[in-house]
Amino acid sequence: MFRRLAWLACLVVGGCGSSPREDLDTLVRVDAEPEGAACAEGGVAIRTGVDLSNDGYLDDDEVTSTQYVCNGLGAVACNGGKILTGTIIVSTAADFDQLAEVNCVDGDLLIAGTDVEQLPVAVANLHIISGDLVIVGNEKLRSPAGMPLAQVGGAIIVQGNESLTDLQGLGDIADASAMSIVGNNMLPSLRGLEGFVNLHTQLLVANNLALTSLDGLQHLVTSSKQLAFRSNPMLANLDALAGVRALASLELSGSGSLTAIELPSLQKIDVRSLFNTNAALQTISFPALSSTGDFIQIDNCGALQTVALPSLLTTGGLLVDNDNSLATWSAPKLVYVTGRVNFVGLPALTTLALPSLSSIGLDLVVKLLPALADFTGLPALTTNGGQLVVASCSGLHDFTGLANLFIVSGDMTVTGNATLASFAGLDAFAEVGEDLTINTNPMLPLATSNAFASSVTVHGKTMIAQ
Repeated sequence: MFRRLAWLACLVVGGCGSSPREDLDTLVRVDAEPEGAACAEGGVAIRTGVDLSNDGYLDDDEVTSTQYVCNGLGAVACNGGKILTGTIIVSTAADFDQLAEVNCVDGDLLIAGTDVEQLPVAVANLHIISGDLVIVGNEKLRSPAGMPLAQVGGAIIVQGNESLTDLQGLGDIADASAMSIVGNNMLPSLRGLEGFVNLHTQLLVANNLALTSLDGLQHLVTSSKQLAFRSNPMLANLDALAGVRALASLELSGSGSLTAIELPSLQKIDVRSLFNTNAALQTISFPALSSTGDFIQIDNCGALQTVALPSLLTTGGLLVDNDNSLATWSAPKLVYVTGRVNFVGLPALTTLALPSLSSIGLDLVVKLLPALADFTGLPALTTNGGQLVVASCSGLHDFTGLANLFIVSGDMTVTGNATLASFAGLDAFAEVGEDLTINTNPMLPLATSNAFASSVTVHGKTMIAQ
């Protein structure tokens, strides 16, 4: 079924075009989205933000979240009963009457800007929506309970509903391509999603100011699509995810109250995991995690002290940046990294505890690690498939610990290391696949650098300076 959305609306929690108010409201604006990168066949963009100017309109610079509902082909079709066709817009209590005794909406259903506290009995027979379900900007709505939905062919967007306190009824929906729970500022948990066990729907939970827990996801075991939790400032625990065993992708970002990320049952992440800008986060622990298909990224978590991955065997990459308190990184069984290993801007890190790591597929970047004194945490490393960068490590005196490294297939750059005095420790090192650059290491004599360069095969240029 080909769906087209051709409406444009401005939805303000409490009304559109209202006079300025003393408090600052969360606003929702719905704009037409032309054909392009976001929606190949066009659609709409649903934008949420806080009315900082208090003028009753969501300006572009006030937008904090944008979700797209795109035109396209739906995989879900009506299978009998009473069918309502087209894009159905409900913006008043009376508009619900058109859904009386309807079993299927063959198109999209938009419930937007109503003043109802609960969904009326008119929706009690609605089991299928072949397109998208959009519930946005309903200031008084407390729950989406009341629709016995089993299938949604497109996306489910629940956004900017200021009184929403649960998600009852949404956890039994199958087939939805994505579910976005965004900007519902009274929502304390994800209660109502208890039906999620083996999830095949992309789930985004973002900008919900009162969300303190993920209760509602306690039955979740696997997810084959992205699971993302972004900018939920009061989110304090992940206890509901204790039973999760396998995920396609995991993101936890902007959770200012979260002190620990501990998923005791998680064994596998098919793609990537991102843990960024979690100001209070102190520990990350995945005791059962054995593999990730793509990278693990940990960025700008200023209070983070410990990362423990005791069962990790392989990963696509380790990208660890700007974590000012990180002192311990432990992955004792990690053997092979297919992509990049990046440790940058970690002033408290003393040891790269990767004792079993034998090969890195791409780059190894060690930069701005003033507390790192040696490479004793990398005793098994033999090959580096990309470039090796050792830069601005002011506590590093030599290369002790890299006795088994014999080849860097890309560039090798050693620069800005204030106390580096020799290349001792590179006992087996023999080959640089591209350029060798050694400069701005004030304690490293030029003669020592030249002697090292002469002792190895360099297939590119050699550039040496004091």
